[in-house]
Amino acid sequence: MSVIDDIKAKIDLVELVGASVKLTKAGRLYKGLSPFKQERTPSFFVDPERQYFKCYASGESGDIFGWVMKREGLNFRDALRELAQKAGIQLEERTPQQQQHDDQAERLRTAVDEAAQYFHRLFLTAPQAAECRTYVKEKRSLSNETISNWMIGFSLNDYQALTNYLTQRGYTPQELIAAGLVIENDEGRRYDRFRGRLMIPIRDEKGRAIGFGSRSLDGSEPKYMNSPATLIFEKSRTLFGLDKARAPIRNGVNGLIGSVLVEGYMDVIGVAQAGFTNVVSSMGTSLTEDQFRALKKLHPRIVLALDPDAAGNRAILRGVDVARGALERDDIATFDAQGVLRHESKLNADIRVAVMPDGKDPDELVIDGPDEWRRLIQQARPVVEHVIDTLLANYNLDDPRGKSEAVQAVAPIVKDLTDPVQRDYYVQKLSRALKLTERAVTQALGVVAMPAQRPIPKNSDTTAHGATLATNSSGLGLNRAGDSSRLKVNLELHLLALLANKPALLIDANVSLTRAKLSVLGIDDFVNPAVRLGFNQLSRVAMGGTPQVVNAVSVNNEAIDDDWLGLIADQKIMLDDDLQMREEAVRTALLLRASNLERELITMRFLMDQAIDLAKEDGISADLNILNRQAQELASNRFRAQKALRLRNALMVE
Repeated sequence: MSVIDDIKAKIDLVELVGASVKLTKAGRLYKGLSPFKQERTPSFFVDPERQYFKCYASGESGDIFGWVMKREGLNFRDALRELAQKAGIQLEERTPQQQQHDDQAERLRTAVDEAAQYFHRLFLTAPQAAECRTYVKEKRSLSNETISNWMIGFSLNDYQALTNYLTQRGYTPQELIAAGLVIENDEGRRYDRFRGRLMIPIRDEKGRAIGFGSRSLDGSEPKYMNSPATLIFEKSRTLFGLDKARAPIRNGVNGLIGSVLVEGYMDVIGVAQAGFTNVVSSMGTSLTEDQFRALKKLHPRIVLALDPDAAGNRAILRGVDVARGALERDDIATFDAQGVLRHESKLNADIRVAVMPDGKDPDELVIDGPDEWRRLIQQARPVVEHVIDTLLANYNLDDPRGKSEAVQAVAPIVKDLTDPVQRDYYVQKLSRALKLTERAVTQALGVVAMPAQRPIPKNSDTTAHGATLATNSSGLGLNRAGDSSRLKVNLELHLLALLANKPALLIDANVSLTRAKLSVLGIDDFVNPAVRLGFNQLSRVAMGGTPQVVNAVSVNNEAIDDDWLGLIADQKIMLDDDLQMREEAVRTALLLRASNLERELITMRFLMDQAIDLAKEDGISADLNILNRQAQELASNRFRAQKALRLRNALMVE
């Protein structure tokens, strides 16, 4: 047997998965909620006989190695090592060269770790560290527990203090130089790199000490200084705090999901102290694909928390400065807008931007109000939207030349979008901001336009306001070209326009859905983010009993975001009375729900086809039974929506 077979023989996948996922018996399988994607109905299965897992919500599958690689964000080699250790199996000996490299790296990590302990003891007890303790405890408001948890330290203002301490413990000067702790000048003189500084240990994702960040306390330069690149420390691949943030990023913490990337080490520590432990920072270099990839493995949502200056207009084209708090003066971290956008597209990540309030660092903001920090991160804007708005602010959008220059500045960003829905959304957003037609913006951007709708057949249903919705015999709104996505957007906008004129129509629509034994309308019925926002606002108005939107601008004297108002500007509602308006809202809601159910049913059938293939290959049949029940429920709901729509159409004919 191979080492891999030995490991598989000693580790049970059900026990391994069950340590973090609640599993229940389902026939010969075990089932549970997906650990990779939020869901309500279990679609994650483990086959104890074949030692194989399959997640239908995310598409992930594999054996014990696949589980550890996906769950922990490891490559195969690291997963092999972790599982071998868990199984108590000794891996094959490495070559002498590999072993020498590993031994040297371990020796350097040990030296850095002993230096971290030494600096921490000095911080706690040395009289010379009094000013440093005051700065950390009073100005940064760090607790004793936090200081201990992060091993905050202090280096004596002495050229040989650390050198003498570590050489007495058996380390050679060359090892200390290789670890980045000691400098050797051209004349051969050696001296401690860090002197009279606040010291913060930097650790890799496994929690091993690999370097330091430091800050001067007396105003001497450089104010901020990191360890240099070494065998064990590579800035472009390292994220400060990731060792502590891995589980919170993956599982969520205090109502937040995904990761938050802040500017400085103290920001990470301060925010984590407030309970938001999903925070990391870069090492004072440009944000790299390796860093984004490390975060994406844990969760696709990544929020960049930028200060107002860094996120402002002046810096966006040359790279947004996000290193004001990073611990290196001459190596400034930058957020290159197009670079980040490429990373987002390539990695299929959800990168967002949260701009800090003026004059507030993240650690200050979270101390003043944890709820404000949570709100700010939850409402972070997509990076594409942030960059576009920042670029547009640099041009005079009232001038034709300014409009043209603005479009050309934004063009590379929109062209890079691979998702046609996102591309179409931002084309619409640009057309509204520039007060141009979508056709003009599309031509100026040089992107492929969405296909125009085909002419509507004679038996189509024409709404009273002039928009046409093709219907089949069942009453389901689908155009003859099969392009249901574009029609669906029209349904969303039409329904939103009706509710904007009279929010109380939502109650009528929900009553009709309830009578058809269907759930009421929710934001999940809408695809467009701006439409979701509008529906959410108008539904609150409807539940509060406000009869209509005043001038389509405010409700109850509360300003309404105009992003979605621009989307419905062309949706003219020309109905004679309240009865016609109510009927139009009910029919549009039923059409929208039927369309949504049709889309979900198509997706479910695709999953069932996958389950059938898996059953043929691996003999897993219980999965198909569950998916079949879900498909039947979707089909039943779709039938109810179609039946309700046919009844209303019949009443209109009579």
